[in-house]
Amino acid sequence: MNTERIQTEDNDEIDLLLLASDFLKTVRTYWKLVLFLLCIIFVGYTGYTYLTYSPLYQSEATFTVETSVSENGSYGFYYSSDTADQLSKTFPYILESNYFKSVLLQNLDTQTLNGTLSAETVSDSNMVTMRVESSNAEDAFNILNTALSIYPQTARFVLGETQFHIINEPVLATSPYNKPSFLKTVGMGLLIGIAVPFVVVGLIAFFKKSARTLEQMNKITNLKCIAMLPKVTFKARQKKMMTTISIMDRKVSFDYKENIRSMRIRLERLLEKENGKVVMISSTISSEGKSTISVNLAESLVSTGKKVVLIDGDVRKPSLAKMLNVSDSLGLHELVQNKENLLNKIKFLSDHFAFIGSHTAIKNPIEVLTDTNLENFMEELKKYFDVIIMDTAPAGIFQDAYELQHVTDFILFVVKYDEVPLQKIQETLTGFHQDHRHMAYVFNEYTQTLNDYGYGKYRYGYYKYPKESVS
Repeated sequence: MNTERIQTEDNDEIDLLLLASDFLKTVRTYWKLVLFLLCIIFVGYTGYTYLTYSPLYQSEATFTVETSVSENGSYGFYYSSDTADQLSKTFPYILESNYFKSVLLQNLDTQTLNGTLSAETVSDSNMVTMRVESSNAEDAFNILNTALSIYPQTARFVLGETQFHIINEPVLATSPYNKPSFLKTVGMGLLIGIAVPFVVVGLIAFFKKSARTLEQMNKITNLKCIAMLPKVTFKARQKKMMTTISIMDRKVSFDYKENIRSMRIRLERLLEKENGKVVMISSTISSEGKSTISVNLAESLVSTGKKVVLIDGDVRKPSLAKMLNVSDSLGLHELVQNKENLLNKIKFLSDHFAFIGSHTAIKNPIEVLTDTNLENFMEELKKYFDVIIMDTAPAGIFQDAYELQHVTDFILFVVKYDEVPLQKIQETLTGFHQDHRHMAYVFNEYTQTLNDYGYGKYRYGYYKYPKESVS
C-alpha cells in the first residue's frame, strides 16, 4: 500500500469543468451557509453605513487670482504656464501653513477648526476652487469666507500682493453633500453579500481534496478499484416511500443493479483466487454507503445460488436489521459465546440467505470483537456458508474493523465520491494490514461520466473496466 504523504503539486493541471462542477456542488451543499452569509453581510453593511453615517456640509467658491505687476499697484492675470504652475504649487501650501491657520483661528475667534480646508487650481490657469467641509453648515460657510478674506494678506510674502475675483460666491449648504443613496447602499450591500459567500465557496471547492478520481486514489494507495457505483436517485414521491436501496426493488435503476452485479463477479474471482470466504466491508466515516453495499452484495450473491450469511459487525450502531426489516434476529455478541446448534439460532431470510444482527447496540464492543471465541465462531460459519459478509463500524472513527482483520479473508473498502478528504482516507487505510492482495476499494455514488468505462454514462452493453483496476 502506498503511504506517501499527500502534497499539493504546483504542476498539476486544473480541470476547469471539474472545478465548476465542484463549485456548484459546494453551493448546493452549503446553500444555507451562503444564504446566511448573504443576509448577515447585507444587513451588516447597510446597518453599518447608516449607523456610522456622519453628515458633512460643504461650501466652496471659485475665483481667479491676480497679482501686482507694476509699481503703481495695478494687477494682472497669471497668464503664463510658469506662473500658473507656481500658483498650483504655492496656493495649497499656504493654506496648510501654521501662519495661515493661526490667523484663520484668530479671525474666527475659536481654538479649533471645525472643518477641513482645501484648494484646487485648474491646470495652466489662475483659476482656483477653495472648499470647506464641516459637520456644521454654518461653520463651513464662515470658515470659507474668512479664508477668502485673509488669504491675500497671509500670502503676500510668497506671491506678493494678490487679489481675488470671485466667480462663484460661497453658499450656505442646506443639506449634507455625503447623504447616502438608499438604492446605492442596498445595491452595494447585495453585491458584497453575494460576492463574499461565493468567494468562500469557490475557495472551498478549489482547495477541497476529497476523493473524486482514480488518479487521486492512485496517489495515496495501491489498492485496486473493483467498482464505481452510480448514485441512485428517486422521484419525490418515491423518496417518501423508500428508505433502503435494494437491487431486489424494481424502482432501483438498472445501472446500479448492473454495477453491483459487476462488483460481485469481480469479488468472486478475487475470493476464488485467495480461497477465501469472509468479506469485511468498512469505510472511513459513516454515511458512505457501506451498509447498503453489504446488503446488495449479499443479495446479489444469493441470486447466484450461493449460501450467504450477512453479519452486522457494527455493534456500536447496528442498522442492517432495520434495513432488512428483521425484528427477531440475534446479534453477533449473542452467538459468539454459544456456538451449539448454530444454524438453529441464526435468522434465515431465505433458504440461502442468513442474517446475524440485532437492533440494540452493546456497551463494550471491543470485548466482543476481541473475544477468543470469535475466530472459532467464524470457522463454524465457513462450514455452512459459501460467503460471509461482515459490515463493520467506520474504520476512520473506531478501531473495530482493525480488530476484525484476523478473521477476514478480504476487505472491501467503501469510498464515497467527493465526501472524505484524501488525507483522511490514507490515514484510515494505513491501519489495515499492508498486504493489498486481500483488499480493494469501491467508489460509491460516483456522479461523473465514466469515460474510462465505455461510452456515455453507465450504458448497458458498453461496460469495460480499466485493466489497472483488476488485480
